Amino acid sequence: MKTRATFLAAIMATTFMALMAAACGGQSVANATPIALERAAPTPAAESPTATPAPTPTAAPTATPTPAPSVLQGERIAFVSNRDGNGEIYAMNPDGSAPTRLTDNDAYDWNPVWSPDGRRIAFMSNRDGSLEIYAMNADGSDATRLTDNSASDSDMQLAWSPDGRRIAFVIEKYDDLGYSRMSDVYVTNADGSDLIRLVNDDAWQTAPAWSLDGRRIAFASHDRDGNSEIYAANADGTEITRLTNHDADAWDLAWSPDGKRIAFQSGRWSESEIYSMNADGSDLTRLTHNDLTDRDPVWSPDGQRIAFSASSGHAHSSIYVMNADGSEIIRIRRGHSPVWSPDGQFIAFADYPGDGDIIMGDNEIYAASVNGSEITQLTDNDHYDGQPSWRPAP
Repeated sequence: MKTRATFLAAIMATTFMALMAAACGGQSVANATPIALERAAPTPAAESPTATPAPTPTAAPTATPTPAPSVLQGERIAFVSNRDGNGEIYAMNPDGSAPTRLTDNDAYDWNPVWSPDGRRIAFMSNRDGSLEIYAMNADGSDATRLTDNSASDSDMQLAWSPDGRRIAFVIEKYDDLGYSRMSDVYVTNADGSDLIRLVNDDAWQTAPAWSLDGRRIAFASHDRDGNSEIYAANADGTEITRLTNHDADAWDLAWSPDGKRIAFQSGRWSESEIYSMNADGSDLTRLTHNDLTDRDPVWSPDGQRIAFSASSGHAHSSIYVMNADGSEIIRIRRGHSPVWSPDGQFIAFADYPGDGDIIMGDNEIYAASVNGSEITQLTDNDHYDGQPSWRPAP
């Protein structure tokens, strides 16, 4: 539970929930041995005894960095940096050149998310006293506040609809003592109009993800049925359907680009696996089989691969890539927060070297080819650079 006395750290911690889990304990691992993807014998799927087991993947060797990868030119990566004193939104070319500051104020701006057409960036900011959603043009102009909550509410976890006309997000609410008491998914038009609450109950709803046609929103609901499960609802909040049903928690979901599958994390914080299922909850498949904490599944643009991060104990997490059926798992290198390039050939991610503050301490952004053969560091300073977001192809 969090208090408003540590407002910024608390909200950043919520935004980086998976990041925090990967680095719990504050242990220095600057010289740690890279995490090996060691697989235990497959166990029954977390959701159904009839779930289809994934093919047993063969781990590839850890990629060796090379100094100058052939990263896409002409695209931009938005990210957050505190290099100028506080958290601001920046953008750079995918080779790390031409970094440009897009926001400039005394507040904290973070969590940039590109619109599907690449013309706008939605982000979070507390510049007006409470944590709200804003949107601006790709060059930083025309910044507009989209939400207007009380000081006890915080907006986070932004997700654009496929047509760019709406934004789903989470509002976390606090009581009079400053303790987080609930969160729910809301939907608004891209100009901030017609705000609706997706689900009207007292459970915790998080991690909204849109279907390809923009008609459905999948989300994780905590404590609605005793633990965390995946649900889906129409974008107007009607026809809520439970997709998973098991004693283990399910969360951290991602809808496939073709709208047919949903990948998600299931298990416990100390150990979890990546699964996928049809959009109606059928054909559940376990994709990873190991004693690591696998999280952050992200589909490639063509839906053929899934990038994710995994960690063990107090060790920093590493970036992995696998086929959509769980085969051919490759470890890229240590890191977190993977995002795909528009052509699916590269992955950008962040890493927090050393034992500094993982929230706003030293953190850098990297790019790697999908097979891990080319890796380069895109930022290089003693400040926090993180939360990369790759601009969609025009």
